[in-house]
Amino acid sequence: MKKIISNIPTILVAEPEETIRVSIEMILIEEGYDCHAVSHPQSLLRAVEAYNSDLIIADVDILYDYIEEVLSLQSRSHNSEPPGFLVILSYEQVQDMLYLMQFGITEYLIKPFRFEEMTNRIRHMLGDHTQSHH
Repeated sequence: MKKIISNIPTILVAEPEETIRVSIEMILIEEGYDCHAVSHPQSLLRAVEAYNSDLIIADVDILYDYIEEVLSLQSRSHNSEPPGFLVILSYEQVQDMLYLMQFGITEYLIKPFRFEEMTNRIRHMLGDHTQSHH
């Protein structure tokens, strides 16, 4: 069976708080993205292997201890450029970004954030500069 190649960006969301995770997933699907959401590091690692994501939106608590594994799995599993990363963190966790920056991760959102801010950042990161259809 021939695989259908889609130009719809695939976004992987890794967020432990269910309310935030479900809200982000619903918004991204509404915006027209192919979205997969997980709630803990082990699920993130499985999802990185399963999906060739264009962007990974991850809570710093899920990503912090697993960033090297995520990058390694992505490069082994998919013959493509590594995904972009958008890290969600609280103001108190801003120091954690210094560690993640060693891996080239520089984009982040500080909780609480407006979903419009998130979707604008995603469009910019994916190179889609069109305005939302809302």
